[in-house]
Amino acid sequence: MNRMTDQTLEDIFHKLQNLFPFHGYCDRTMLEEVSVIVRELRKFLPDFEQRRLLDIGSGPMDKTAMFKFLGFQCCAADDLTDPWHQRNGNAGKIKEFAALTGIEFFHQTPNDYTIPFESESFDVVSALGVIEHLHESPRALLNTMGKFVRRDGLLVIVMPNSVNLRKRLSVVLGQTNYPSIDAFYHSAGQWRGHVREYTLSETAFICKAAGFEVLTQRTFEHLACKKLSTPLREFYLMLTSILPTLGSGLLVICRKPASWKPQVEDPEAFRAAISRAVPQAVA
Repeated sequence: MNRMTDQTLEDIFHKLQNLFPFHGYCDRTMLEEVSVIVRELRKFLPDFEQRRLLDIGSGPMDKTAMFKFLGFQCCAADDLTDPWHQRNGNAGKIKEFAALTGIEFFHQTPNDYTIPFESESFDVVSALGVIEHLHESPRALLNTMGKFVRRDGLLVIVMPNSVNLRKRLSVVLGQTNYPSIDAFYHSAGQWRGHVREYTLSETAFICKAAGFEVLTQRTFEHLACKKLSTPLREFYLMLTSILPTLGSGLLVICRKPASWKPQVEDPEAFRAAISRAVPQAVA
């Protein structure tokens, strides 16, 4: 599959839909997102066959399975503690799906995010829709990604765009660009939704700060196919093509340089970063 076509991705997507245990979960937005990732990843890794990929924070492994069907040897890790994972035996169904598709899945326990795979043994390490859920600095997660990807290997990071067109319009209209207040209010325990979404430049910043070489950074539009109908969809797609910063998703692909080392906490850098927000009298 060195020359991936849209039809090949369509076929793989339909295969996924037939196998996935949750009917209707895998929709066109997911296919659009994976298609963008695949096209960009091909620029730096033309051959997927027998390459090793680790998907951290994989959730139900729908996207992981797409990469598996494209030729990757896939491993994944997640704690499966989102509320819907805990209902109706869904976590068990997810693990059965991993076994069915040949994904080596490690079920993490809450508050213990150890990953047992061999260090520097993966060609690609991905975090797809993960970083925006973190309650703390993304430094630890990026260090983990760096630990498992080989030297000169690739990191793939996907997140929602905090300044996409819909969110900008919401703020102009006096509405929030945060997750819905009713979902936040009625949530139990630690909030599992989005905590801090990023802009494209912020996403590139954290990758560079973590010691990685940014190879590509771009926005993409994958939600319009589901959220909008014609002719509004065509207008929206045209607008996001003219002004890419309005797109719904962010994609950054990085390379791990030979000189990479994990980043440690830097209290002085933190103090400098917040200095303008701290009264001068505070030491």
